[in-house]
Amino acid sequence: MHAMPPVLLLKALIWILTLTHPYYVSVVEVECSSRNGTVGVSCKIFTDALEEALKKEGVTGLDIVKGDSARNAQGIASYLRRHLAMSAGGKPVDLRFLGFENDSEATWCYFEQTGVKDFRSIRVTSDLLYETRKEQINILHVTVDGERRSKRLVNPDRVFEVAIKCHWAGRREPIASTQHFHHSRGFEVGVA
Repeated sequence: MHAMPPVLLLKALIWILTLTHPYYVSVVEVECSSRNGTVGVSCKIFTDALEEALKKEGVTGLDIVKGDSARNAQGIASYLRRHLAMSAGGKPVDLRFLGFENDSEATWCYFEQTGVKDFRSIRVTSDLLYETRKEQINILHVTVDGERRSKRLVNPDRVFEVAIKCHWAGRREPIASTQHFHHSRGFEVGVA
Protein backbone atom coordinates (compact mmCIF):
# COMPACT_ATOMS: atom_id res chain seq x y z
CA MET A 1 0.00 0.00 0.00
CA HIS A 2 1.36 3.41 -1.00
CA ALA A 3 1.12 6.55 1.13
CA MET A 4 -0.71 9.53 -0.31
CA PRO A 5 1.70 12.25 -1.47
CA PRO A 6 1.69 15.26 0.91
CA VAL A 7 0.43 17.66 -1.80
CA LEU A 8 -2.60 15.47 -2.53
CA LEU A 9 -3.24 15.05 1.18
CA LEU A 10 -3.18 18.83 1.67
CA LYS A 11 -5.54 19.37 -1.30
CA ALA A 12 -7.93 16.74 0.05
CA LEU A 13 -7.88 18.35 3.51
CA ILE A 14 -8.61 21.81 2.05
CA TRP A 15 -11.47 20.36 -0.02
CA ILE A 16 -12.98 18.69 3.07
CA LEU A 17 -12.70 21.91 5.09
CA THR A 18 -14.52 23.89 2.39
CA LEU A 19 -17.35 21.36 2.49
CA THR A 20 -17.82 21.78 6.24
CA HIS A 21 -17.39 25.55 6.37
CA PRO A 22 -20.79 27.24 6.54
CA TYR A 23 -21.73 30.02 4.18
CA TYR A 24 -23.75 32.99 5.37
CA VAL A 25 -25.77 34.14 2.39
CA SER A 26 -29.19 35.67 1.84
CA VAL A 27 -30.78 36.49 -1.51
CA VAL A 28 -32.99 39.48 -2.33
CA GLU A 29 -34.91 39.49 -5.62
CA VAL A 30 -36.48 42.77 -6.77
CA GLU A 31 -38.82 42.64 -9.78
CA CYS A 32 -40.05 45.93 -11.27
CA SER A 33 -42.52 46.56 -14.06
CA SER A 34 -42.61 50.10 -15.41
CA ARG A 35 -45.68 49.20 -17.45
CA ASN A 36 -47.68 48.26 -14.34
CA GLY A 37 -45.84 50.50 -11.85
CA THR A 38 -45.28 47.51 -9.58
CA VAL A 39 -42.44 46.28 -7.43
CA GLY A 40 -42.25 42.76 -6.02
CA VAL A 41 -39.53 41.77 -3.56
CA SER A 42 -38.69 38.33 -2.24
CA CYS A 43 -35.98 37.56 0.30
CA LYS A 44 -34.56 34.11 0.93
CA ILE A 45 -32.94 33.92 4.36
CA PHE A 46 -31.76 30.87 6.28
CA THR A 47 -34.34 30.38 9.02
CA ASP A 48 -31.89 29.79 11.87
CA ALA A 49 -29.94 32.94 10.95
CA LEU A 50 -33.16 34.99 10.80
CA GLU A 51 -34.24 33.72 14.22
CA GLU A 52 -30.78 34.57 15.60
CA ALA A 53 -30.99 38.10 14.15
CA LEU A 54 -34.44 38.60 15.67
CA LYS A 55 -33.15 37.46 19.09
CA LYS A 56 -30.23 39.92 18.86
CA GLU A 57 -32.80 42.68 18.31
CA GLY A 58 -34.76 41.67 21.39
CA VAL A 59 -37.48 39.48 19.82
CA THR A 60 -37.55 36.39 22.00
CA GLY A 61 -39.54 33.17 22.01
CA LEU A 62 -40.01 33.17 18.24
CA ASP A 63 -40.16 29.90 16.31
CA ILE A 64 -40.52 30.75 12.62
CA VAL A 65 -41.31 27.19 11.57
CA LYS A 66 -43.72 26.05 14.31
CA GLY A 67 -44.67 29.25 16.12
CA ASP A 68 -47.64 31.59 15.89
CA SER A 69 -47.87 32.74 12.26
CA ALA A 70 -49.18 36.25 13.03
CA ARG A 71 -46.51 36.89 15.67
CA ASN A 72 -43.82 35.54 13.35
CA ALA A 73 -45.02 37.77 10.50
CA GLN A 74 -44.96 40.84 12.74
CA GLY A 75 -41.41 40.13 13.95
CA ILE A 76 -40.09 39.31 10.48
CA ALA A 77 -41.73 42.36 8.87
CA SER A 78 -40.37 44.67 11.55
CA TYR A 79 -36.84 43.27 11.16
CA LEU A 80 -36.87 43.46 7.37
CA ARG A 81 -38.16 47.05 7.36
CA ARG A 82 -35.16 48.05 9.50
CA HIS A 83 -32.63 46.20 7.35
CA LEU A 84 -33.98 46.42 3.78
CA ALA A 85 -34.97 49.61 1.97
CA MET A 86 -35.56 50.63 -1.62
CA SER A 87 -35.95 53.80 -3.64
CA ALA A 88 -36.95 54.22 -7.28
CA GLY A 89 -36.34 57.40 -9.23
CA GLY A 90 -34.89 58.98 -6.09
CA LYS A 91 -38.11 58.44 -4.09
CA PRO A 92 -38.47 55.94 -1.25
CA VAL A 93 -40.60 52.90 -2.02
CA ASP A 94 -42.70 51.93 0.99
CA LEU A 95 -42.72 48.16 0.57
CA ARG A 96 -45.85 46.44 1.87
CA PHE A 97 -45.13 43.16 3.66
CA LEU A 98 -47.25 40.34 2.23
CA GLY A 99 -46.04 37.48 4.39
CA PHE A 100 -43.56 34.64 4.56
CA GLU A 101 -43.26 30.92 3.99
CA ASN A 102 -40.77 28.27 5.01
CA ASP A 103 -38.95 26.20 2.42
CA SER A 104 -36.72 23.48 3.86
CA GLU A 105 -34.01 25.42 5.78
CA ALA A 106 -34.91 28.87 4.46
CA THR A 107 -37.63 31.45 5.00
CA TRP A 108 -39.01 33.33 1.99
CA CYS A 109 -40.38 36.79 2.74
CA TYR A 110 -42.47 38.82 0.30
CA PHE A 111 -43.14 42.52 -0.24
CA GLU A 112 -44.81 44.53 -2.95
CA GLN A 113 -45.76 48.06 -3.91
CA THR A 114 -47.86 49.55 -6.67
CA GLY A 115 -48.05 53.03 -8.17
CA VAL A 116 -44.29 53.42 -8.61
CA LYS A 117 -43.70 55.75 -11.56
CA ASP A 118 -39.96 56.00 -12.18
CA PHE A 119 -37.67 52.98 -12.46
CA ARG A 120 -34.75 54.65 -14.24
CA SER A 121 -32.69 54.44 -11.05
CA ILE A 122 -33.10 51.85 -8.33
CA ARG A 123 -31.32 51.89 -4.98
CA VAL A 124 -31.53 48.91 -2.65
CA THR A 125 -30.00 49.13 0.82
CA SER A 126 -29.54 45.86 2.66
CA ASP A 127 -27.68 44.89 5.79
CA LEU A 128 -29.66 41.72 6.40
CA LEU A 129 -28.06 39.55 9.08
CA TYR A 130 -24.93 41.72 9.32
CA GLU A 131 -25.42 41.85 13.09
CA THR A 132 -25.21 38.05 13.31
CA ARG A 133 -22.15 37.25 11.18
CA LYS A 134 -19.28 39.39 9.98
CA GLU A 135 -18.96 36.96 7.03
CA GLN A 136 -22.54 37.63 5.88
CA ILE A 137 -23.08 38.07 2.13
CA ASN A 138 -26.26 39.43 0.58
CA ILE A 139 -26.88 38.66 -3.08
CA LEU A 140 -29.17 41.25 -4.69
CA HIS A 141 -30.90 40.85 -8.04
CA VAL A 142 -32.82 43.78 -9.52
CA THR A 143 -34.90 43.21 -12.65
CA VAL A 144 -36.66 46.06 -14.43
CA ASP A 145 -38.79 45.15 -17.44
CA GLY A 146 -36.84 41.93 -17.92
CA GLU A 147 -33.38 43.53 -17.64
CA ARG A 148 -31.55 42.01 -14.68
CA ARG A 149 -28.59 43.34 -12.70
CA SER A 150 -26.98 41.62 -9.73
CA LYS A 151 -24.53 42.48 -7.00
CA ARG A 152 -22.94 40.70 -4.10
CA LEU A 153 -22.85 42.80 -0.95
CA VAL A 154 -20.23 41.63 1.52
CA ASN A 155 -20.49 42.94 5.06
CA PRO A 156 -20.12 45.95 5.57
CA ASP A 157 -21.27 46.92 2.00
CA ARG A 158 -24.93 47.96 2.08
CA VAL A 159 -25.93 49.72 -1.14
CA PHE A 160 -26.73 48.54 -4.67
CA GLU A 161 -27.56 51.26 -7.19
CA VAL A 162 -28.82 50.45 -10.66
CA ALA A 163 -29.62 52.69 -13.62
CA ILE A 164 -31.78 50.93 -16.21
CA LYS A 165 -33.48 52.28 -19.31
CA CYS A 166 -37.17 51.39 -19.10
CA HIS A 167 -38.17 49.96 -22.46
CA TRP A 168 -41.61 48.42 -22.04
CA ALA A 169 -43.25 50.50 -24.74
CA GLY A 170 -44.04 48.36 -27.76
CA ARG A 171 -44.08 45.02 -25.94
CA ARG A 172 -47.11 42.92 -26.70
CA GLU A 173 -47.09 40.98 -23.46
CA PRO A 174 -46.79 42.75 -20.10
CA ILE A 175 -43.89 41.91 -17.81
CA ALA A 176 -44.84 39.32 -15.20
CA SER A 177 -46.82 41.13 -12.55
CA THR A 178 -45.95 40.94 -8.88
CA GLN A 179 -49.10 38.85 -8.47
CA HIS A 180 -47.53 36.15 -10.67
CA PHE A 181 -44.11 36.73 -9.14
CA HIS A 182 -45.32 35.92 -5.62
CA HIS A 183 -47.79 33.19 -6.50
CA SER A 184 -45.34 31.32 -8.71
CA ARG A 185 -44.01 29.72 -5.50
CA GLY A 186 -47.47 28.80 -4.23
CA PHE A 187 -47.39 31.55 -1.61
CA GLU A 188 -50.65 32.54 0.05
CA VAL A 189 -50.94 36.33 0.30
CA GLY A 190 -53.18 36.23 3.37
CA VAL A 191 -50.33 35.38 5.76
CA ALA A 192 -49.30 38.99 6.54
